[in-house]
Amino acid sequence: MNVPAFPARPGVLLVAVLLSSTVRTAETGDSPRSPGVRQEGGTVIVTPPLARGPVVNPGKGWVAYGSARNQPREVLDLVSLGYTRYRWGALEPKEGEFKWEIIDQDIAGWAAAGKDFAFGVMCANSHSSDFWVSPQWVFEAGAKHDTFDLVDPKLRTTGTPGKKLVPVFDDPIFLQKLERFVKALAARYDGHPRIAFLDIRSYGNWGEAHMHPFRKPDLSPGDFQRHLQLHRDAFRRTRLVVPGGNRKFEAVYDWAVSVGIGMRRDGICGNSNGSETLRCEGLMPAVFELFGPYEMLKELGWWEGRKDKNGYGHPLEECIERGKPAYCDLSRGGKSGLTLWQEEPELVTRLANRLGFHFVLSEARYPATLGVGAGDSIRLTWENRGVARLFEPARVSFALLAPDGAVADTCEAVASRPAEWKSDQSLTVTETLAFSRARPGTYRLAVGIRRKPEDRQPSLLLGNALERAGNWQVLGTVRLGAGH
Repeated sequence: MNVPAFPARPGVLLVAVLLSSTVRTAETGDSPRSPGVRQEGGTVIVTPPLARGPVVNPGKGWVAYGSARNQPREVLDLVSLGYTRYRWGALEPKEGEFKWEIIDQDIAGWAAAGKDFAFGVMCANSHSSDFWVSPQWVFEAGAKHDTFDLVDPKLRTTGTPGKKLVPVFDDPIFLQKLERFVKALAARYDGHPRIAFLDIRSYGNWGEAHMHPFRKPDLSPGDFQRHLQLHRDAFRRTRLVVPGGNRKFEAVYDWAVSVGIGMRRDGICGNSNGSETLRCEGLMPAVFELFGPYEMLKELGWWEGRKDKNGYGHPLEECIERGKPAYCDLSRGGKSGLTLWQEEPELVTRLANRLGFHFVLSEARYPATLGVGAGDSIRLTWENRGVARLFEPARVSFALLAPDGAVADTCEAVASRPAEWKSDQSLTVTETLAFSRARPGTYRLAVGIRRKPEDRQPSLLLGNALERAGNWQVLGTVRLGAGH
């Protein structure tokens, strides 16, 4: 984990902000500190200090758009996910000929930065300078399309001037060609370990399931659901996410969530207060995208929640508390993301730890001396200070670390089940420390969370400022004896 240093802001005092009387205290800073440790009789009691800075974990957090190589170092340190939207026409310029290297390069670039990746494929895009967002050959084969001339858009988020392709999204030939493409996409990427999710973006402008600004009627709910179904039929392992916000499709969104498709809302702080993704709460991750870059939202007053004549304008923190997302873009990343970090470091830190899950160990109690294979008890109090659950089968493990940091032995927790830890709740569990392979001696007792069963090392960090050996986080010293 790379923890960003706070940007210099003369005259600004960094303070912890209390969000509520529950477990929402935000911390700032990043360096490990000595845990509060005391001993009562033969029991060691550890009250680990809280991390002061953003705790960056996979499966949650800030998102940057585009290529990893174009991100400032500070932005790379803050985000957990890279994201891009592609034109179908760029990926399949000729029928059956695919340029997967475009996606592969982005996956590899973000993987080299230690980040996961997500993407969507658009069929229409009012910002595109290339008319053929969907491939030209689809329409040469007989699929119908319209043309829209975008003139002098009032907001830069509406699009760029020029003629825009508008497919007839329920055209049988269009759907046939689209389905073949989606099947090929799934054959290549379904279950890819570096892909966090795939957006379903085959209908509407930018794939957002609406026809603004094209002035064309929406699909029927049944035809929109067909777009979702053909993706679901093809992708069985990679999580799918559908953009929401079109009120005509409320029943389709409910159906999507019921069959395991997640939701995202593009337009946060502008025409959305985040409530559309609440239907995902407790079931699957939700995703946010700001209406526009931070600078634009500030200029319009929406960032502070100043309403315009349409009722647009919602503070981001309120949106996140309402919609419970796992991910949100950091003003798209890049220079704008860096500006947001430099101007709002306390907010960015607070929300980095609030997005998705944020696990904190409040207290640990364990014997000062353990017996080899004896099965001694350790009592742990866990908290989830994020707005959402973890939606992966993570497991808690314990380790004995030798003086050189090598792992001498490990054992698995049973009662600590991170995927069951609900937002803003704490629980106390008792686990068994059964180390049978390490030799008697003095060790450091460490704890870690593995995101996936195949992970050999801990892959999720706690929101505690504890000494680390790799991703193992050290609780304190323990003696392993032949018996006690």
